[in-house]
Amino acid sequence: MSSRTERRTHCVVVRLLLLLCPLAAWTACGERGPRGPVLDAETPVFGGTLVIASSTDLDGANGLVTGEGRTQELLRGALFLTLIRVGLTLEYEPNLAESWEILGDTAIVFRLRDDVHWHDGPRTTAYDVAFTYERARHPETAFPNTAYFEGWGPAEVIDSFTIRFRLEPREDPLAGLASFVILPRHLLDTIPPARLRTAQFNRNPVGNGPFRFVSQRPNDRWVFEANPNFPEGLGGRPYLDRVVWRVIPDAQAQVTELRAGTVDLVYGVRADQLAELDARPDLRAVVRPTRKYQFIGWNTRRWPLGDPRVRRALSLAIDRETMLHALRGGYGQLAIGPIEPSHWAFADDLEPLPHDPDAARALLAEAGFVDRDGDGVLEDATGAEFSISLHTPNTEYNRNVAEKVQSDLARIGVRLEVRLLDFATVIGDVFSDRRAFDAVILAWEAGIRASELRDLFHSARLDGQFQISGYANPEVDGIIDQASRITDRAAAAPLWRRLQEILRDEQPWTFLYYTPDLYVVNERVRGVTMNVHGTFETLARWWKVPEPGSPVAAGGSR
Repeated sequence: MSSRTERRTHCVVVRLLLLLCPLAAWTACGERGPRGPVLDAETPVFGGTLVIASSTDLDGANGLVTGEGRTQELLRGALFLTLIRVGLTLEYEPNLAESWEILGDTAIVFRLRDDVHWHDGPRTTAYDVAFTYERARHPETAFPNTAYFEGWGPAEVIDSFTIRFRLEPREDPLAGLASFVILPRHLLDTIPPARLRTAQFNRNPVGNGPFRFVSQRPNDRWVFEANPNFPEGLGGRPYLDRVVWRVIPDAQAQVTELRAGTVDLVYGVRADQLAELDARPDLRAVVRPTRKYQFIGWNTRRWPLGDPRVRRALSLAIDRETMLHALRGGYGQLAIGPIEPSHWAFADDLEPLPHDPDAARALLAEAGFVDRDGDGVLEDATGAEFSISLHTPNTEYNRNVAEKVQSDLARIGVRLEVRLLDFATVIGDVFSDRRAFDAVILAWEAGIRASELRDLFHSARLDGQFQISGYANPEVDGIIDQASRITDRAAAAPLWRRLQEILRDEQPWTFLYYTPDLYVVNERVRGVTMNVHGTFETLARWWKVPEPGSPVAAGGSR
């Protein structure tokens, strides 16, 4: 069997045995783990508090300004509604919009529900939708997902519950709306777009979803409670009374509290602990397929990272496969680029870069870096050492990744200083105009539409929040511009393949691996279903088996 066939076979095994979801669908995971299905025929009941442990705080509660994936997932699963949602079968379903009509390829009309209220009383209307949309399009807002609405025109409110959007032909025009939460116009319309990131609303939000905000303490916890007035047509009052997001930076402390029963779900458990925790009768593992991948972003504005030979050499030097198995227990797949394997445009005939330190040294020598003084560190023609710094959020996993990268690069003569920082500092250094970093370890969630790569790699976005690498390639620009306007997938696929090939070869980011999410949940928490679109898509239907002897109210099936 060839190495290529072996790799493909291994990927299939990983998906089937480790993700534990049907390979053909990549659909819902939840009531299952390494031991197989958890059979549950009990009737859901109302009551109880779900405590979620995370290593990082939520990034505020304003979908117009946060780009942090976990925050976005919780906002749309608990606090706010999107116009449409992605169901467990990955089809679009009604949400705030009860119906919609696509008019050829030039317009979409949405008819909204008339029974959704903001948690402070007023109805959610088309004026709220138009306001949120127009704020997202305003350049001073710095909305992190501008690709959602590339080629869209102004919104037209037809009446209080009907809105029309005009647009140019685009691939999958509905995709961005499944992640775009609607915000209250009456609370935010007096805040200038440039001040939305620092608005008090972000720490004291008013939503319209199944849960409403109660309180928050920075870097400690957020508390939400059931919305008793959530429309019956959308499922009615959630089963859970409360949801608490607790910030517990230390992974072992999370597990300790999980075992003690003071935490119900650990968000991002270590791979080496998954099987041991799943073996306990009071806990179960959940492995959720995602669109996420982990990467090292190189700031091409900084010497010597502007040279694609240098970036490729750094990627060739990093032993990603050993890292994947040592640090993630093999849960994942080596990455080719920013389009993940479940996407129709994924170039499955491309090979990821190999681990090849000799090729890395040759490329660096070609770029003018050799060890001129025999100290084991490369220098350029002026004698300047190849020394760069790597920013990473200060978690145990990230520390381990950073140390492995540091060790691998040292073997080819590159000095890497690891800077362990709190998450907010990393975000500020990397995503602000300062771009105060050489390299950064982060995870990313790929967009539903390939055209969302415009925000990451198109030169027209060099000043945008997410063009962190400062990468510019005219061919890449042309591909994104052309392919984004092609609605026929077969016609667009060769263009997207070429894009992935260029990014693999030039490495503005070192694409490490595509990763599922690993959770451990208390067995008392039932109804847990997740899909590739998000962790908390069905949070309102999760419920908790009551403690023996406690009074309960049966909720019946939904």
